[in-house]
Amino acid sequence: MKRTLKERINLLGLSYPREMFIMAMLLVAFTIGGIALIVFLKELYIGIFVVAVGPISIFFYIGRYSSIEKVHEKEHVDELISLLSYFEIFIFNGNNVYNSFKKLIPYTSTFMNDAITTLLSMIDSDKSVGPYITFAGKFKSHVIESLLLSIYQMVDNGENISQFSEFDILFGNIRSKFQEDLIENKKRGLDTFNSFPLIGAGFVTIALSISILSVIGDYINVI
Repeated sequence: MKRTLKERINLLGLSYPREMFIMAMLLVAFTIGGIALIVFLKELYIGIFVVAVGPISIFFYIGRYSSIEKVHEKEHVDELISLLSYFEIFIFNGNNVYNSFKKLIPYTSTFMNDAITTLLSMIDSDKSVGPYITFAGKFKSHVIESLLLSIYQMVDNGENISQFSEFDILFGNIRSKFQEDLIENKKRGLDTFNSFPLIGAGFVTIALSISILSVIGDYINVI
């Protein structure tokens, strides 16, 4: 089911009235600016262009929500992967799946707290794979779905050692890939910072070149 704009904004933890105010101000500012150019400076085409920029700016402003959503989705997956390390320890220490999830709650964010609490509530009334699939659906990741199905198999097969071993192997592989991706992202971030001095030097060179050409042009005009 597709969410409304208000639902998207609220789920991102942003203030809906504030976001609407900012969009309204963008529209009003560009509209007034365009009309002023037309009325006072007689710049018809530039004024129309400035007015048109208003709706375009709102389109891009709303478009940033998708980027924020992707960041939040990754943060949620990262958090769950980290929490499942504790979950694994609780299982190894003799706790069942239900209690192991329950023990995770004090270490969770608001989103994860709600997700795990809902999962436990659903498990109370539904012993099928349904609650696990619903929980996995909150993360939009096939990796999480595989992990939750593996956890359900532990429950369905009596939470024996062999089932725990299968989960341990699967989770170990996923955790290793998660750590490799984390290191790779850090490297990419550092590479980006390393490129900033080169970009800055390029801008300085361009600025100096423009200044020199401007001075030469002025000198030729004087001659």
